[in-house]
Amino acid sequence: MSKAVYAGSFDPITLGHLDIMERAAKQFETLYVLVTENVEKHPMFSADERVHLIKKVTAQIPNVYVSKTNDLVVRFAEKQNATTLIRGLRNVKDFENEIALYHFNRNLNQNIETIVLFPSYKHTYVSSSAIKELVTYDADISMYVPGDIHKEILAGIKRAIERDKK
Repeated sequence: MSKAVYAGSFDPITLGHLDIMERAAKQFETLYVLVTENVEKHPMFSADERVHLIKKVTAQIPNVYVSKTNDLVVRFAEKQNATTLIRGLRNVKDFENEIALYHFNRNLNQNIETIVLFPSYKHTYVSSSAIKELVTYDADISMYVPGDIHKEILAGIKRAIERDKK
C-alpha cells in the first residue's frame, strides 16, 4: 500500500497547499497531511486549530488523514510505514530550503523518498506569510484560501495580530 506524508506548518492553509494535497492524494493510497511546528516561526494558529482547518477542507478526500507532530517528519513517516515525503516547491528560495531538508531526511532514512510537486500556476506566489500580511493591511484574501474556512482564517489572523500587539 503506497503511503505518503505531506508536512508543513500550514499557518494558515492556502489554496496552494490544498492543490498539492488534492493532487498528491490521487497518487497515493494514503496521504498523511502533517501539521508541524517550525521553530523559526511564531504561528498565528495553534497546531490543533490548523489540524481542524485542514480536516474541514479535506473532508471530501477519503484517503487523506490529518495529524500533527512536534517531532521530525521522517520519524512520523517511519511510524506510518510511509515511503514518500511530498514537498511543495514555489520558487528558488523554497528550493534552497527543500534541498537541505531532503538531504537531512535522506541521511536519517534512505528508504524514504522525497517527491516535489509544483503548485498550479495561479497559486505559485501564494504563501501563508503573504496571507498574514494581506490581512494585516485589511486586503481581501478570499482568492488565496479555501472558501469554506475563509472566515475562520480571517478571524484567527486578526486575533493573532491583536495578541501580538500586547
